[in-house]
Amino acid sequence: MTEPRGSNRLLLWASILAYLLIGVEIVIMISPFALYFYSVYGPVLEFFARFPALSWTTEFFLPHMVFPDDLLITAISLLQILLVVGLVLFLFAAIPLYYGRFTNKGVVRASFYARIRHPQYLFLAISGLGMLLYWPRFIILVLYITMLFVYYILARNEEWRMQLEAPGRYEAYMASTPMFLPGEPGGRIFRALFGWIQPKWLGITVAYAVSLLLAILLALSIRGHAVRSLPLYPQAGLTLVSVFPRPAGEVRELYDIISASPAVRRHLQADKGINLGYLMPGDFFLMALVTDADRRFSDDMIERFPEILEWHQYKFRGGLGKFFLIFYNFVSHLSSRPTDYDVERFVFVRVADRDGRPVAADRLFELGRQRTPALLVDVDASSHEVVSVMPVAGNHKWGGMPMPTF
Repeated sequence: MTEPRGSNRLLLWASILAYLLIGVEIVIMISPFALYFYSVYGPVLEFFARFPALSWTTEFFLPHMVFPDDLLITAISLLQILLVVGLVLFLFAAIPLYYGRFTNKGVVRASFYARIRHPQYLFLAISGLGMLLYWPRFIILVLYITMLFVYYILARNEEWRMQLEAPGRYEAYMASTPMFLPGEPGGRIFRALFGWIQPKWLGITVAYAVSLLLAILLALSIRGHAVRSLPLYPQAGLTLVSVFPRPAGEVRELYDIISASPAVRRHLQADKGINLGYLMPGDFFLMALVTDADRRFSDDMIERFPEILEWHQYKFRGGLGKFFLIFYNFVSHLSSRPTDYDVERFVFVRVADRDGRPVAADRLFELGRQRTPALLVDVDASSHEVVSVMPVAGNHKWGGMPMPTF
């Protein structure tokens, strides 16, 4: 990999910025720039969400808020660590590259470059995959596949320039060193399936379209499996989903307790549109994806992490640090379930179609559904006493922005 120049540098940075503006949404949304970012990016997502032909791009194809007890989903989710692994390897790959450029060594063959010609693009792709799995909107998937092909085009252009700078030597390097992966499986597949298409740029375009279609179909398949694996607990008139898997009897007991409360019963009877309820700890770290009501932090949580109150009070500060904290919390919860907390919280929502009609239980998590939080009920985890019943404004922390539904 060589340092891009001129129009290629412009193409590289434009491509990277286009991807990052979407892909690091989760970083931006918890930073001081959140309001500005969503004033620009938010209308785009909201515009897409208004049209059935585009609304699917704003949806998520992997669970981000619910932790199903499913081996496949857990295995895929654990690959989010590639976000960090890829970035670390990218930085290590930059050392021999820029050392060689600054010392005029010519063709760099040290470290990763002894095995593949473009390790930095490979490691960016690995990191991008981790970011995609961490914040898995379909629109990010589309941009990720696009970025892979942009990397290929940029790499080919750099190789053309290197052949001009180091004629003979670079051709020999290319002949003995694969482009991205040992054995060049990508090149073999391309030649077998699309090599007959001429000119080559047309074959690359067809390969891009086919790759994008297959990636979307795979994501839809994974999403279908994820929805089927959700810990759902049907009740009379609505469905409960627990963010962590729990015994059905335990969930039913808690629901019976709150439904016996006159205040809760009055709200549920008055609002016939309520058809889904989320059950979560009162201090669940992803609660803002469902409702704009404040989290109820347990005494145990405050005792162990007193700074959490400061984080909550100044929730738009410390973007990157908070991002890695949430990233750590999310990954750690994939393999362990918190069982000791003070408050159980039910968040009841209305799930409707585009015409505002409540949807049936088997269609709650279909693409394009509208979710509106309506009621919060808090229960003391020890005494099972209903401690608060609170109607809510109807939004999550990010207003009308499309957010994960599971």
